[in-house]
Amino acid sequence: MPNFKVRLVNNGILDDESQNVEARSEKEAAEKLHGGILFKQGPRERLRAMVTIPGLESPILYYERLS
Repeated sequence: MPNFKVRLVNNGILDDESQNVEARSEKEAAEKLHGGILFKQGPRERLRAMVTIPGLESPILYYERLS
C-alpha cells in the first residue's frame, strides 16, 4: 500500500507536522487519522485534513459534513 502525508486541522488550526499514513487511497488515509467519514467538498470551517500526494503541488482537502 502507498504512503500518504496527512495533516489534520483541529478547531481551525493546522497540525505542525504531517504524518505518514499507509492506505489504499488518499481519502482512506485522511479518514484513518481523522477517525470518521470525510468529503472532498464543504465549508472552510469544516476542513479536517490535508493530504499530500507525491508529484502533486497542491494538497487534497477533506471536510467533515454538518450533522
